[in-house]
Amino acid sequence: MAKRKTMQDLGYVEDMSGMFSPPSPDDDDAGSRSGVRHYYGKYRGTVLQNVDPMRSGRLQVQVPDVYGPNFSTWALPCLPSGGMLTGMYVAPPIGAGVWVEFEQGDPDYPIWVGCWWGSLAETPNQAKITTPGVPVITLESLGQKAIVISDTPVPPLLPQGGILLSAGPQTFIAVGPAGINIQSPLTSLNLTLPPGAGVVNVNNGALLVK
Repeated sequence: MAKRKTMQDLGYVEDMSGMFSPPSPDDDDAGSRSGVRHYYGKYRGTVLQNVDPMRSGRLQVQVPDVYGPNFSTWALPCLPSGGMLTGMYVAPPIGAGVWVEFEQGDPDYPIWVGCWWGSLAETPNQAKITTPGVPVITLESLGQKAIVISDTPVPPLLPQGGILLSAGPQTFIAVGPAGINIQSPLTSLNLTLPPGAGVVNVNNGALLVK
């Protein structure tokens, strides 16, 4: 039986020596050839200014590994949703840790792509009272206005898990498997769902409907 010819028998040789190697400075674009250094990957930064005149979520940040003691131009946000009059808008506070990248590696075009916490003291309070290692969704402001979604207990307001909308320790709506609890400093409404019957409790027994 005749041997089947291979690509090498036909004189074809593919050079893959540089496929898995990082590009050398000579292979970079015109920016590198003009003396501009490029920065790829993520760098730790700190928010210095979050009052964006354009209200587009831009930040001015300090990135010591790139700018030294200086601060950046306005860094554009990288957000999961956006469009005409729609999308997500967030502005990390001054002093917050942010991850910074650069468009095509150019330090004149920074992008902030996310945040990081430097210690346990910086993480949201609601996240600290959930079960460690169990997925939980927490969104909390500096004034402790929070949204919490959890499948596990979040004491004391969600003993069986559920959804919490909180405007402070005394003003919240808690929705869980056992019912709905609405609280404010002036009034309360508790709808429980025990086996066989439902109960509506207004202002701690002032009105009770079974």
